[in-house]
Amino acid sequence: MGIKNMFKKSSKIFDREGFYVVLFVCLCIVAVTAVYISKNNGSTARKSAESQKQQQMQQPDTSQPQFVEEDKKVNETPVLKQEDKKVTTVEKNTTEKTASDKGTTNNKSAPSKTVASSISLKLDMPVAGEIVKKFDKENLQFSNTMQQWETHEGVDIACDLGCEVKASANGKVVDVLDDNTLIPGIKAGYGLKVIIDHENGLRTVYCNLDSDVKVKKGDTVKKGQVIGVVGDTAVRESVAVEGSHLHFVVLKKSGKDYITVDPQDFLH
Repeated sequence: MGIKNMFKKSSKIFDREGFYVVLFVCLCIVAVTAVYISKNNGSTARKSAESQKQQQMQQPDTSQPQFVEEDKKVNETPVLKQEDKKVTTVEKNTTEKTASDKGTTNNKSAPSKTVASSISLKLDMPVAGEIVKKFDKENLQFSNTMQQWETHEGVDIACDLGCEVKASANGKVVDVLDDNTLIPGIKAGYGLKVIIDHENGLRTVYCNLDSDVKVKKGDTVKKGQVIGVVGDTAVRESVAVEGSHLHFVVLKKSGKDYITVDPQDFLH
């Protein structure tokens, strides 16, 4: 029994040691294989890199000729043919003419500061006095009589009641109107008025006159001729509120109609 047990123990020892030996051998094989594969991979990578480098060195550099070609194109000066020169000259002349025409058109369409430049007529002051309220069709002015903001189509010349009103230029009386008669471009309420045509596209209107008018429709008048006196007939500009004055209007022919313009462009 003792011998058998000894053989069994020895067998177990050999089996265990044999296992470790086999395991060690396997590990060695794995290590050797890994080293071999690693060396092969490194060699392959080096060969591939060297191959690519050789290919790049053998390939011609095509980028430089492209830049040279572009430089040639930039440095080349286009030579115009005789026909091209003619076309260029014609286009230049056409452009200059168009610009000139545009400038002329703009000058024609631009609003002039004064209308008097196209009409040589100069008007005398119809009464001796100071302009206390100016013409303005764009900006509103406050009316003390009407208690509202409104445009002003003429000028108000301060003067005394009964002051003589004179024709500003030679002309013909085309109308003597009361306060109820409307005139295109002029608001109602400016009282008794006399309209004189000056045969050059201009008409003058004398408003807020006394009923003692010195002329009638159809009369020919001279510059400086008395046509009436200042009154208190304008309900839109009451003398009690605005003070005694003459409301003076200038009309300019525009097509078939007349429009109000600034009297100060013509008065001197």
